[in-house]
Amino acid sequence: MIDKNALRTARLKKAASNLAMLISAALLGACSDGSSALQTVVSSAAAQQPEARPATITPSSTVAAPPAMTPAATVTPAVTTPAATTLVVTTPAATTPTTTTPTTPTVTVATPAVTPAPAVAKPGLYISEVAANYRRTDGVSWVEVFNNSTQAIHLSDYRLRTTGWNIATQDISTAPMNFDLPKVDIPAGGYFVIAGKFMPFLTNTDKSAYVSKTSVSNGSSKTYLPYWSDSAGFVELLTASDNKTADFVRFGTSAVTPLTPSAWSGDNVAAFPAKPDYVTVATPDPLDSYDGSIVRLSSSFTASGSKSDWSRVAFSTPGGPNDVAADAIDSDKDGIPDSAKVAGGTFGGMDLYSLGARKGQRDIFIHVNYMNSATDTAVTPQKSALQMVVDAFSPHNIKIHFDVGNLFSSAVSAASFNLSGDVSHKVAFEKCTQILSSTAKSNADFTPDAGCSSIYKYSSGSFDVRRKPVFRFMQMASSQLASGAGGSSGIAELPGNKFLVTLGGSGFAPNNARLQTILINFQGGTIMHEFGHTLGLHHGGFEDQNYKPNYFSIMNYMYQLNGLPADARGGNPLQRYYYTFNNDFNSPVPGYAKAGTYKLCDLPEGPCNAVFKIDYSNGSGKSLDEANLLEADNIGRGSVNGAYLDWNLNGLQDPLSYAFDYINGQTVMQDNDDWSKLILAANPHQLVAAAVEAKAGVRLGETRKRGVIALEQPPSVHLLNQLTNLK
Repeated sequence: MIDKNALRTARLKKAASNLAMLISAALLGACSDGSSALQTVVSSAAAQQPEARPATITPSSTVAAPPAMTPAATVTPAVTTPAATTLVVTTPAATTPTTTTPTTPTVTVATPAVTPAPAVAKPGLYISEVAANYRRTDGVSWVEVFNNSTQAIHLSDYRLRTTGWNIATQDISTAPMNFDLPKVDIPAGGYFVIAGKFMPFLTNTDKSAYVSKTSVSNGSSKTYLPYWSDSAGFVELLTASDNKTADFVRFGTSAVTPLTPSAWSGDNVAAFPAKPDYVTVATPDPLDSYDGSIVRLSSSFTASGSKSDWSRVAFSTPGGPNDVAADAIDSDKDGIPDSAKVAGGTFGGMDLYSLGARKGQRDIFIHVNYMNSATDTAVTPQKSALQMVVDAFSPHNIKIHFDVGNLFSSAVSAASFNLSGDVSHKVAFEKCTQILSSTAKSNADFTPDAGCSSIYKYSSGSFDVRRKPVFRFMQMASSQLASGAGGSSGIAELPGNKFLVTLGGSGFAPNNARLQTILINFQGGTIMHEFGHTLGLHHGGFEDQNYKPNYFSIMNYMYQLNGLPADARGGNPLQRYYYTFNNDFNSPVPGYAKAGTYKLCDLPEGPCNAVFKIDYSNGSGKSLDEANLLEADNIGRGSVNGAYLDWNLNGLQDPLSYAFDYINGQTVMQDNDDWSKLILAANPHQLVAAAVEAKAGVRLGETRKRGVIALEQPPSVHLLNQLTNLK
């Protein structure tokens, strides 16, 4: 009798043996001729994918990892449609990238070193990143979407569904709202960021857009913006034609269900971690806040419709691949992860290593816009002024990377402050640019005066969204006054990442050697001053009290435009004290019987000199008590050659201490160690603050502090008159 079970077993063994032989042959063939049978299978499957409009996501589907950005010489590579339909990631070479004039990079095809990712089963548009909103009703939220297909996708074919926030009333909608999306084509493999249009001057780009929804009820209209908080929220992507769920994510304590119920299953993604004593940046642009995100990592992009798709990261990467790992660290405390400071590393697809970032070096990148003017040279950055700032930071292991585009060189060149290639950062001239209205009653009145533009118009519209988490933004402009006349030299967020330099309208003209020297020095002092505000410094260092002689810093008006004497122990600090009284305080001083007669170019080591010192204070100055001032103390850093500070302006050194009310109500004037207190990272980057992990609906010991705008005073009329007379 035949044993049927034995026969079945023998057949199975033979089939397995034949299959093993086939696999071995395929692998041997791949090794012998450099091709891969497995690659052929995957490529063939990918080539058979339909090129129709994206379909609704099946929650159980797994999506291939998005293509990584090949390192290029520019930080603003455009994502283009690959020439072929096979999308395979190339591993960057571990060598120092060569700096060349940027060109549009191509997403290349190569075989991964490990088992190839599965072919895309359902190409389409996916939610790829959701930013934390610690600002809550002080700001709004942003979300990133990703085109995981081989053809362009019309963003307007989708809607965004989430909670709404009313700008006027600050109310949160009781029911989810649908937000229409702009008519933008997202290229294959492309990323796009969507945020609430908090102010009308916020400007869209090819990688970002601002949206809102206006509803009319009982004859009154209400404008809403997309909203979620750090503790709870959801974002849903709908197909506009039928309102079906294309993608969905829910986190924290939110209980909202997707319109297509099967699009989400299981528990929520965890809430964002608590951040005790959180300080937000004062800005009307939601795309200026990067306090962490939940992302679908580019290295493991899946769409199962569950929390397993998502990772919480400390470093947001808007508008580019989510290529910073969840466990990335910033050992330099400069806001840039270590992983982006090594050869082959990237940040949102940007190659910061090729632009000069290095592990162990604190790096600060500054994107510089400037205005087009043939008659006012003050609106154009001067190369020597930028170098002056770079040199001031260098001894403190802080590398400043300015990017002015092709102003000084058409090719990428760190020495020429070009990190963009043959791209201009020049914008149309406007006589007035502001951060706050001139009549602002609060640090949130961002609506500019009539006839004036806003710095945020430029930073939102001409500043690549991928740069925003790591680049600060400087706008060189003309004036902050609607008349266009000379006024305050600048203004900045404190702390923050935006600052304005406005030295135009002050009499600077081309072809004047003395004015050119003054302009270079004024720009150097003003850039470092306003930049210092974004780093957390006040006019008195730790406080707003200005004009303290012992606060030996460019943040002090006594030194900003006048420069710091080379030796704080000598007699030139006294000359700045006299100059300040004579011009800023409109007072006679020894040697100058009338106000405004102490000339700028008479000031020793002042701005008319080729050597001009700018610096922050190291905090070594002695505290000076107004109730007991001793002129022999000078400015508190010692005295050489009989130098002293003539507090009472009598032209003599008083041998005994005395009381003198120099600063109203200020009893003791204190120095500040600026360099040790700089906030180099514009946004917090810790996953867990004070070891407190966020739990559903719980915020332990948390307070939120709003940043401010560092308000500035205009220069004295005497200074403006002197500049005019120097023409």
